[in-house]
Amino acid sequence: MIMKKTFRTGTVVIGEGVPKICVPVVAGSRDGIWKKAEEIASLPVDIVEWRADFYEQADRPEEVRRTLGGLRERLGEKALLFTFRTKGEGGQREAASEYYYRLNEAAALGGADLVDVEAYFDRDQERTAAEIGRLQSRGCRVIGSSHDFDRTPPTDEMVKRLRYMEALGADAVKLAVMPAGREDVLRLLEATIRADAELSVPVVTMSMGRIGLISRLCGSLTGSAMTFASVGKASAPGQIPAEQMTEALALLGYGG
Repeated sequence: MIMKKTFRTGTVVIGEGVPKICVPVVAGSRDGIWKKAEEIASLPVDIVEWRADFYEQADRPEEVRRTLGGLRERLGEKALLFTFRTKGEGGQREAASEYYYRLNEAAALGGADLVDVEAYFDRDQERTAAEIGRLQSRGCRVIGSSHDFDRTPPTDEMVKRLRYMEALGADAVKLAVMPAGREDVLRLLEATIRADAELSVPVVTMSMGRIGLISRLCGSLTGSAMTFASVGKASAPGQIPAEQMTEALALLGYGG
């Protein structure tokens, strides 16, 4: 049995107990982002993800830092996850590699507890590992992430992707895939169980869309350490409102 490396961020421990609920902030303006943060601050969620690729001034580092600081103030002790999702991974805009890493480091220095780092096979392996280490040296935890909006890969490939991100040094590893049918959802669940047994870091997985909704609810069964819900606008297909997620986890005996 592999000893799982859990870690504390904000007021929660990732990889321990029930899946932690994370909700995204996807507003385009600074005022809209801060208003949404104020709304979320009183809700029973564990982690708040700022999807900075939705921000209309995401190409201005000084504005990103200012907005992040305001988010930090408004969220209090809730864990703050910074994510700039590039277009190739399902995000709203592209970013040159140098700017992408520059933004992530600014977030680590500017109050983020966690930073999402895209760690798919096409990215430079050595550079990605180095950037993960640099963010961690700033006192920030890193979630390695990989997305497939076109398909659900074979089970072995999904486990391989998660293992690859662990090898790069990420504190937790995340995989999101798109199912074509219920068999794909079951394979994602199988891959999650395998990865949770084999990896030493927390695993986060989801099968997107309505058909994959069950994967967002059964993390206590499969070993997925986090689940993503929405407060208003969703950031990915298949997210349900945070209130419903909390009720569902309590009904299933996983929380509440």
